[in-house]
Amino acid sequence: MAGEDASTLCNIYLFGALAVTDAAGASCTPKAQKSRALVAMLALAPRGARSRIWLRDKLWSDRGEEQAAASLRQALVDVRKSLGPIADSIIISDNHTISLDLNRVSVDALQLLDPSRQSVPSEVELESWPELLEGLDIGDPEFEEWLMLERQVWQGRLENALGQRDVSPKDRRSNGLIPAQGQKSGPNSSDGGNRKSRPLTGSRTGWSVALLPPAISGDAFGAESLPDMFSELLVRSLLEGGELTVSDLSRPDLSPTQEPETAFDSVALAIQVRYRFSAHQAYISVSVHRTADRSLLWMGGATLERRAIEAGETSAAHQLINEAMDELRKYFIARSEQTDDAVEAESLYAAVNAMFRLSRNDLVMSEASLRRIIAQRPSSQAYAWLAFLMTFQVGQRFSDSAVAIEQAQHYARKALELDSSNSVTLALVGHVHSFLFGEYDYASGLFERAIRANPTQVLGWDLYSMLHAYAGQPDKGLSLANWARHLGAYSPYRYYFDTSRLINATLAGNHRVAIEAGEQALRERPDFNSLLRYLVASHAQLGDIRAARSLLDRLNVVEPNFSISSLIDARYPIMRTEGGANLISGLIKAGVKKT
Repeated sequence: MAGEDASTLCNIYLFGALAVTDAAGASCTPKAQKSRALVAMLALAPRGARSRIWLRDKLWSDRGEEQAAASLRQALVDVRKSLGPIADSIIISDNHTISLDLNRVSVDALQLLDPSRQSVPSEVELESWPELLEGLDIGDPEFEEWLMLERQVWQGRLENALGQRDVSPKDRRSNGLIPAQGQKSGPNSSDGGNRKSRPLTGSRTGWSVALLPPAISGDAFGAESLPDMFSELLVRSLLEGGELTVSDLSRPDLSPTQEPETAFDSVALAIQVRYRFSAHQAYISVSVHRTADRSLLWMGGATLERRAIEAGETSAAHQLINEAMDELRKYFIARSEQTDDAVEAESLYAAVNAMFRLSRNDLVMSEASLRRIIAQRPSSQAYAWLAFLMTFQVGQRFSDSAVAIEQAQHYARKALELDSSNSVTLALVGHVHSFLFGEYDYASGLFERAIRANPTQVLGWDLYSMLHAYAGQPDKGLSLANWARHLGAYSPYRYYFDTSRLINATLAGNHRVAIEAGEQALRERPDFNSLLRYLVASHAQLGDIRAARSLLDRLNVVEPNFSISSLIDARYPIMRTEGGANLISGLIKAGVKKT
């Protein structure tokens, strides 16, 4: 990029390790991590500007206002010193704002947004592209959350720039979408000319949903990509459950092989998405209708800033997708409980729902159901959920850990063999490898792939937070768990996401947050022993021994033989961390027996 523009005084490289060079190519990268982070945050800011308050909150969230302000001033001095004589021409600051003059600075990431300046070789693969701000780790949870979301956003922009984001009709059909209109059956086609008309039964359960054409009002200029981006994430989430066929009627290049009236008869639910654009915002509403009587089952909405949409940022709508998915799951779980059809009653949704009730009997029922589903219609998701169930069996000491671990390893391997790109599979298998095997590097790779494949998928974020807890990084884990809880705020399994917040907060010593999260979860799962263990420890660490012992009494009813030695003997990964030592300290204060 050096030399591209005579007015360019400085080049900032954000992909890979952060680097700053002057126009001649000489390095002027700040040495301190927080000074580097300051440069990166300004380079990625709208118009290159951020308020001092915003920067202080992201880089020094754990310090008082005066101390944080002083630290920011020192970091700014460090950046100016590194830039040398060009600093005054690049950095503009006053009492309220710090900014970079983006007319005098070249930023590699921003060039992806300028088609006239994109220089991405066509042969470059997404997997080989370096990570945004690789290795930048300053330990502040607010910064880590910002960096996590930025990486998610730029991953999507990279996919667009490299031309790898589009999902072809062929790929969509292989995942359960209806065949494309005009695809003829003939001697040169994949069916050899023998394709016959058939009902759109989709999955073995016979469940199918239709995504109707979007309704768009207002001026979408500059934000025309929103319907396609939102639709893609919604369809991906629908397909990854492993139970549904999606008839994507929102796409002009995809339509049923039969007349619409005939095809629609096999569809249980229809989803309508509406977009309303105003000068500064876009409002998305999603409604779910039962096709049998056209009745409205559910409606939800989200507001996005147009500036964010134009920059490719749609995370404000991710919670809405999860709300819609939760409503669909509720509908099909109820349907499986009411049907006399043995195949339809044996649904993956119902098996997972039983699993998350967490009692010993429910886990046994869920395991038996998953095994029958695998016998009838083996799938990656079914194997992954069965492997995941083994972590509950081990975690709650309901079964022989050696046998469960061996089975989990087999099921996880089988799940990836069947589908190594499904975000649900990747997240569940990642948890198996982190919790049961302590293979953090391998599991981290699976979680990163899961989040890239579908950033709306709550499990990827939530279970990734637990990997950080196991690896002794609960502050980072808490940031991830908070985002997962936001995405799953209306989920019937939100207690599980609150449990992840509780665990990470307890291990990080943030006991007030831990208790707030744990109390919310306890209202939904009053007998969940993992909840009770961490709540006991957090109350004790805050000095509320009465509350700690009251919860300990409840824990002893659920887990009569619970002791410090039983916790250590179970070889939970957390026990080997500093947070684990703090957990044990809290339990001992509350009166938990050592043996």
